[in-house]
Amino acid sequence: MFEDDLNIVQTPRIKHLWDVTNLIDVMIILLIFLIGTTTFSKLGIPLNQPASSHAVTTPSPVLEFDVDSSGLVYVQGKPVDEPLVRNAVTGAMAKDPATTVRINTDQSTQTQSLFKVLDWCRDSGAAKFSFGAIKK
Repeated sequence: MFEDDLNIVQTPRIKHLWDVTNLIDVMIILLIFLIGTTTFSKLGIPLNQPASSHAVTTPSPVLEFDVDSSGLVYVQGKPVDEPLVRNAVTGAMAKDPATTVRINTDQSTQTQSLFKVLDWCRDSGAAKFSFGAIKK
């Protein structure tokens, strides 16, 4: 403490240091929350989705493939491999370029198996796709 000539006691001024550690912690948590809940619109493959919740019949021919949970591909209940899938798609596209390829999967089919068949069909000239569930 300091005293002057008038015997007035002055206390020294203390600079307040703001502790921003808690503020930084809260901001980091908010940042993580906002990044985690953000939706990204450019992810995924554009799909032709029906306008209603009811099934719609497509006027173009449809070539159907079923992919089961083990990754095997079937056409009309018979297992097929990559060359047969490619040949079927190439033949269907030669007959009618408007042919839609329908890929059906069951609930436990891995996404990798679906995209494998999708790539085979796309490489063979297919341009229209639809997706569905395997009828049990």
